[in-house]
Amino acid sequence: MNLRHLSIQSRLILLILGSVITFGFLAGYESYKNALHEADETFDAQLVQYAQSLLLVATHTDEEQAEPMPPPTHKYEQTLIFQVWSEEHGQPRILLRSNNASVSIPDPVPDEGFSSGKWHGERWHYYREHDESRELEVLVGQNSRARNELAQKVAWHNIEPFLLGLPVLLLVATLAIRYALYPLRKLTAGLRQLSPAQLDPINIRNTPRELTPVIHALNQLLGRIANTIEHERRFTADASHELRTPLAALRAQIQAAQLTTDQAEQRECMNKATQGADRMAHLVEQLLTLSRLDEYSSQAHLEPVDLVEITRACCAEIAPDALSKNIDLAFTPEPCANISGLPDLLPILLRNLLDNAIRYTSPDGQVTVAVRPANTQHVELEISDNGSGVPDEQLALLGQRFSRLTPSTTEGVGLGLSIVIRIANIHQAQVGFGRASPQGGLSVKIRFPAASSK
Repeated sequence: MNLRHLSIQSRLILLILGSVITFGFLAGYESYKNALHEADETFDAQLVQYAQSLLLVATHTDEEQAEPMPPPTHKYEQTLIFQVWSEEHGQPRILLRSNNASVSIPDPVPDEGFSSGKWHGERWHYYREHDESRELEVLVGQNSRARNELAQKVAWHNIEPFLLGLPVLLLVATLAIRYALYPLRKLTAGLRQLSPAQLDPINIRNTPRELTPVIHALNQLLGRIANTIEHERRFTADASHELRTPLAALRAQIQAAQLTTDQAEQRECMNKATQGADRMAHLVEQLLTLSRLDEYSSQAHLEPVDLVEITRACCAEIAPDALSKNIDLAFTPEPCANISGLPDLLPILLRNLLDNAIRYTSPDGQVTVAVRPANTQHVELEISDNGSGVPDEQLALLGQRFSRLTPSTTEGVGLGLSIVIRIANIHQAQVGFGRASPQGGLSVKIRFPAASSK
């Protein structure tokens, strides 16, 4: 039987009862042996006392020949024999004997003290004592078979209550374990009532101390799941809305191209359709990026990363886009420590920031990129432009998904800064938005924790 496939209640019952039965039988066996030993000691003491009593009786008898004892009235009397004799002129003379003992002394006579031997075809346990002052000998015997039976009965009576109590112990242990596991069954029933549409926290009142941390962890998990479901519900609604508009525009441009016979108008419609398809491709790419970022958490394994080199590589990658708009892209790095980061995600963050800066900067504008130490424990990345900027009252809206402050003049989808904030959170970095001075545009500052020097 594999315990891993059993319930906790079954495991507890089997383990507890198995332990009780195992140790009970060990203790019972030891008690049985001790009882046998104590019974032997008791029977030996009785033989000694019996022999001494017979010597005392024989001293006061003047019978020339022993008279047999009365017939036995108890079944255990048949298991005892005794003879008392005197040694006169080297000839033994029996003074007392039991009813079931022969007139002759067992031959050979057992040694003085305790001994064992056969008599009349059965094994006996003897005790012999010699009284020199009175020249008397006494021999007391007890049937070994009867003696063992009596000892075993005594020993069995010692362990019989335990064996008879095992079923009661099984019932009591089962009821006690079921009662102790009631809070767990109650928790299970509460979890079964939950649904994706209703993830209420579990009530922790009257909860055992062992389950309290579990319920706290479950409530935290349920809260995160509820937030994720709500977040994805809003995200799906916003994404469907954002895709519906370019799809409708793309369909309208294709239909317009099919209805007109003017080649110039057809080319213009197809160009607009191509722009709409490009925008949808960019939107889908950003959505896939956000979906991939959901796999990461704030406990992701960060490693030392050279932010200066990654920033330099991203600036070189996006330089052609800046040249196409005659934008001056300047990178001013300063010597600083490495940061704790993920090499796969930091380029995505930088490309989104640089793409937004170039996209929202007018031709012949300027974009400045700087990496510098903020203090001994942080490294700061700043990307600023001299574009139109963002009004102060709208800075708080930056980073919200599908939030485009000037949709009529740009081709963005409103997800770039959301991706930036998500990656910054994974890196435990702080993001700040403000006006760029002296350019007058937008400035984005991200403060990363420096890599620990271990």
